[in-house]
Amino acid sequence: MGDTGAPKKRRRALLLATFDIACCTLLACLLSLSLTQPAWAYVDPSVMTYTIQAIAGVAVALSAVAGVAMRRTRKKLLRALNIDENARKDVEADVHRVDPETREAVGLPAKGEKREDRRSGSAIRNQAGRGESGFAPTWAQRAALSLAVSTFAVLTLLVVAPYETVVGSAGSIFFTLNDVWAPIALVAAGIAFALTAVLTMLRGRVFNAALLVLFAFGLGCYVQALFLNGGLPTADGGTVSWNELRKPMLVSTLVWAALVVIPLQLSKRNRKATQMGACALSLALVIVQGVGIASLASEASETASPQGEAVVTEQGLHTVSSKSNVIVFVLDTYDTQMLLDTFQTSTDMLDDFTGFTWYQDSLGSMIPTRYGLSFLLHGQYPKAEESMGTYLAERYKRSPFLADIQNLGYSTGVYTDSISTQFLTREEADEYVNDRTVNVHPVDHTVTNWPGTLKALFKCALFRDLPWLAKPYFWFYSDEITQATHVEGEGLAPGNTPYIMDDARYFAALKDGRLSFQEDDDQRAGAFRFIHMTGTHPPYNLDENGNNVGMGNSTLVRQGRGSMRIVQEYLNQLKELGVYDKTTVIITADHGDWYMTETPLEKPTTPYMLVKPAQSADLDARPYQVSHAPIAAEDVLPTCIKYMGGDYSGYDGFAVDEVPAGLDRTRHFNMTLVRSGRDYRVIEYAVKGDSLDFTNWKLTGVSWDVG
Repeated sequence: MGDTGAPKKRRRALLLATFDIACCTLLACLLSLSLTQPAWAYVDPSVMTYTIQAIAGVAVALSAVAGVAMRRTRKKLLRALNIDENARKDVEADVHRVDPETREAVGLPAKGEKREDRRSGSAIRNQAGRGESGFAPTWAQRAALSLAVSTFAVLTLLVVAPYETVVGSAGSIFFTLNDVWAPIALVAAGIAFALTAVLTMLRGRVFNAALLVLFAFGLGCYVQALFLNGGLPTADGGTVSWNELRKPMLVSTLVWAALVVIPLQLSKRNRKATQMGACALSLALVIVQGVGIASLASEASETASPQGEAVVTEQGLHTVSSKSNVIVFVLDTYDTQMLLDTFQTSTDMLDDFTGFTWYQDSLGSMIPTRYGLSFLLHGQYPKAEESMGTYLAERYKRSPFLADIQNLGYSTGVYTDSISTQFLTREEADEYVNDRTVNVHPVDHTVTNWPGTLKALFKCALFRDLPWLAKPYFWFYSDEITQATHVEGEGLAPGNTPYIMDDARYFAALKDGRLSFQEDDDQRAGAFRFIHMTGTHPPYNLDENGNNVGMGNSTLVRQGRGSMRIVQEYLNQLKELGVYDKTTVIITADHGDWYMTETPLEKPTTPYMLVKPAQSADLDARPYQVSHAPIAAEDVLPTCIKYMGGDYSGYDGFAVDEVPAGLDRTRHFNMTLVRSGRDYRVIEYAVKGDSLDFTNWKLTGVSWDVG
């Protein structure tokens, strides 16, 4: 019998091992659903990680269900094979019912008699501490529960939110996830361990309440970001009418209240199950969000250059040529109508802008800034037959502008946070943009103020993840992030100092450092400088003298005058250097007054334009002139090339001083429709006649889907 029993045992063991291997393989296949897949089109990073998290969540849920099913199947298989899974284990004896007549026979006290409670004092105290649920976790159990819930809450709010903010702001901020992930993770880990330590020291009902409230907070942040942020205002600095957002505030508040109350009520029925459930769900969501973080990290590592990311620096910002200069100031959002209105009460506003012509019939190219600003560097409109994605990837590559400037022997300095090369590969960005400038290149240090940077990013995280009722207290402007990264007086070389959109800071540096001639001036034919300023873009923080008076302490008119005061200082320094007559200056905007909407325009949006060509000292000394020639943003590029001495005949548009006032010209303008804070379509207008008369604006029927 012994000889025949051994082969049977081996066969049963082999069958059981085969089953276990099959189960492991199936679980691995389910978990593989959570692995990232390559994206074949540009996808907003926050949406991408949510999609990945959803897939990972399904995988975790399927794995849990499969695990239960496999466990039950395995038990049935063991019974069928007559295998005792408790073999070689210490198993308690079976429990039998004891009749009252036999209680004394088994050593139990007779019915109605008291038996001595032999439990220790600590055991009695623990039973009292369990309350109605009968569960008092040990120190080790409290530590494990606290660590799981704390990790979930901190990961959700202080890791995932800032990571996605940084990745989603590519092209708007100069640092990347590779630069900031480690400090964020380090601070978050410290906070998670501190919360764990504090919770572990609590006991009884206090521990239960604190643990479940923290769990509810983390779950609330997760649910808020995933489901309740529809219609979240874009952080563009504009005024938000919070009173008009009462419905999402009410819904969000009710959801958050439910997430807090339900676990606490469940714990009254079964404290152990509730705490364990909170721990299990926390760990599951940590895994799910971890998959999203891994996808962001993978994307960041794939796009990173071995030499580091190119950054727009201040190199050359305060230098010009002694021979020839073309300077383009782009004052964000500055509208022709706004300047006309301001001029009614500030008639002396342009007195120092001698030699200029104010073109009052001007038209922009595209809105918002991420499209209109870069247009002034490439001059390319999207083609009717191409997709928006193709246009974004091709616009710099089919533009001759920056290459022509380089070939003419001019140095090029481009100073903006919206250069928009993120749609190109690193090699393409270097070839078509970065390597044609003196200031866009990798730097040694992108962030010099870590406390300020982390504070700004955590503020963004709180704004994103907290309920609507709390969002007004954490409302931020996108430029706050970049402004917080810089320590005043740090003393970095201009080539290592990122260019930050901060008009008051730029004004102070201009007055303190003064303009000077570029180092290789004798080897250059001239200098081209493209300087993007905040202009009249909200929020307003400049007074009429260009000084920072704090957010909300200024007005549109004061901001407009203050930003022009900064340009005036630049012009005065050109005069001091003796190169004002050798300098062409174009003062314009990326777009005019505009508001985010998912419907077509209801009024004109016309960026203002003032131009002073390089000309004689006599012409430079004359008061500014007014022209009603129909000018467009596409005219900026040929004007620049003309005054550099290049051939501009192949450019769309005209040199502005060659456009007659009565020219019968049809100009085109592309407006972006925005839904729930996201671009979804670009529509084209044709404008024939005065751009300030909205009856001259007609939709052409041409449009492009975005996303």
